[in-house]
Amino acid sequence: MSLQAVRWAGIERLTRVVGEGYRRRHGAPKEHEGVHPVISAHAAEPTPAVPPMPERNPKALRAAIAQHAPQLLPDFDEHWKRAIADTFDIGPLPAFMARWWGEYAIARDPDLDAHMADLHHRATESTDIAESVALFEEASRIRYRVRDMEPGQ
Repeated sequence: MSLQAVRWAGIERLTRVVGEGYRRRHGAPKEHEGVHPVISAHAAEPTPAVPPMPERNPKALRAAIAQHAPQLLPDFDEHWKRAIADTFDIGPLPAFMARWWGEYAIARDPDLDAHMADLHHRATESTDIAESVALFEEASRIRYRVRDMEPGQ
């Protein structure tokens, strides 16, 4: 098998696994025929209906998830138990908070959550590797932007 074929197989598997996980968690997105989502300041400027980001600590984040994005709560609690509570080690806490800070920042905004689901769906369904990569890169840029959000935003 050529190096190119190995890379292609790896990328196909990655897009399938990521897409399956995202669809399992968020459900399949609605099709948006002819609509190309725009990355804007959307992630940095929530609409009035979007709840503000909580204080940057596990207790406040969990409370915000429970109130505004309860679909994330089982995964949050399981990850907390596995990564922090059962290990009696707070070393992984910054990585844990970074991950769930971003998850909540996206899930609390229905429009942004739908946009991310659409990006993942289109990336996993695309037969053009360049298009899939571009869509995943767009999703990645959004995740990087939301990680820098501050409490109250």
